[in-house]
Amino acid sequence: MHTVRHHLENNTAECSCKMYEREGIPCRHILWVMKEKGLKSLPAAYIKTRWTKAAMNMPMFDLGGNLIEDTTNMEAVKKKVGHLWSEIFTCVSMAENNEDCLDDFMKLIDGFKQSLLSRGNLQASGDKGKQMETLLDCPVPEEVTILDPNKSKNKGTQKRIKGKREQATEQHQKPLRLCRTCQQMATHDSRNCPDKVGY
Repeated sequence: MHTVRHHLENNTAECSCKMYEREGIPCRHILWVMKEKGLKSLPAAYIKTRWTKAAMNMPMFDLGGNLIEDTTNMEAVKKKVGHLWSEIFTCVSMAENNEDCLDDFMKLIDGFKQSLLSRGNLQASGDKGKQMETLLDCPVPEEVTILDPNKSKNKGTQKRIKGKREQATEQHQKPLRLCRTCQQMATHDSRNCPDKVGY
């Protein structure tokens, strides 16, 4: 049982399960109450920015509280990069059947690349090592030593552990024999007689 308090003045609710406070997602108890109250849409108070597309427009900070990069211009830059890739692929597809055109296009690209390299401080964003160093604020190690895993003895060294039912079935199928300790016909003998246990 969970208790839901519904506040009529701002159409918000609190539930004793505290799922919204922990995870930022309204629980089924709150949603059921809102449905019963006839609300057609979720109140704006329950729509967190982090679950929307607008989350990318917010500035991003590292663990130290430093601004990582300006995210307000990221969408415009992404659109430009997407358009540029589209244009490059269009040019390649137009020139792919003509080797002279391909050579000319390759010279143009190489020339522009040299121009970018001569400007300095420009590096390809595809360098994953540099990206990780920037993100973690520590250098990537030159060499990583990975030790062999411990060997497990899983073949032929131990008997399979039998369940209680299987043990009881086997015990029931054993022929009865005379126990010299308790002098009874039973499935045990003098070595494992229950009367002898503890001595």
